[in-house]
Amino acid sequence: MDLKLNLAQKMGVSMSLLAMSLLASPAHAVDWTEVGDAGQLVGTSQEPTGDGRLRNIYGTISTTNDVDLYRLYISNPDTFSASVNSTSGDLDSAIALFNDGGFALYANDDAMLGTRNAALPAGNVHGPQAPGWYHLAVVPLGTPPVSGDGFTPDHYMFPNVSSPYTQILTATGPGGASPLTGWAPVDSMVLDEGYRLRLSGVQVSPVPEPETYAMLLAGLGLIGTMVRRRKGFINQQ
Repeated sequence: MDLKLNLAQKMGVSMSLLAMSLLASPAHAVDWTEVGDAGQLVGTSQEPTGDGRLRNIYGTISTTNDVDLYRLYISNPDTFSASVNSTSGDLDSAIALFNDGGFALYANDDAMLGTRNAALPAGNVHGPQAPGWYHLAVVPLGTPPVSGDGFTPDHYMFPNVSSPYTQILTATGPGGASPLTGWAPVDSMVLDEGYRLRLSGVQVSPVPEPETYAMLLAGLGLIGTMVRRRKGFINQQ
């Protein structure tokens, strides 16, 4: 009887440990390096892989026409933020976030006056409002996103702005009501500049949805009930 009781107790402990391991989010951070050249559109954006919190993305802007678009899972919209700075010292870039359908949310050119670093702050009313997939673009200066079938200013998704270029831009340009279809071309110049994209609130592997948690907990509850009944049966013997 004692052997059977110990077995039941071990089953309960094992299931508790399993629940903890499944419900716990990965604690370690992931650094990702651009593979080849990240795509420029929603259908070709590069998705970092691994397991854990995505902390940094390292990449290269090769020309003034090169835009790097990454598909990211934002697990915590309240804490999401992104900033880009040059690792080679000369890159002047902008940053923009789109939802998974390619609609623009917000963008920035210079995070602070007198800098060339762009940033998207946490808690902005125009930022992500729910966990899910989004697309984050690192953009060489002067290459605006467009929608529709043209590249002229009447297709720009964000409005044109003037100095000091520190504004948080929203999709209020002429093309802002439609999804991303391209980037307005500029005179092509070789850059070959490296960048570091710092992130918060982003998970490489999406955490389970609430429905998954509910199913898991229900299953564990059923197993727990079975273990208790087994123990009661053993105690009666």
